[in-house]
Amino acid sequence: MESIHLPKLTRHSTETTATRTSRRKGNGHATAALLIQMATEILTASPTLRKKANITLMDLAAADKVRKDLAKKAVPLQ
Repeated sequence: MESIHLPKLTRHSTETTATRTSRRKGNGHATAALLIQMATEILTASPTLRKKANITLMDLAAADKVRKDLAKKAVPLQ
């Protein structure tokens, strides 16, 4: 069994941090639309959760309209 040497570990860790990946640009409208859709589906399926949050089905319908507007504004990723 090979023993672990500290110089090997430090050299390896400095090599891996030297290369950085670029962060992709987020799509705010698409993300917001997805989050609204997820919340709407969860609240539609759970009357108890809707009652605790004091949210009506009319509120969910209004949120769905907002979601559709945001989805239209979202730029498709290529």
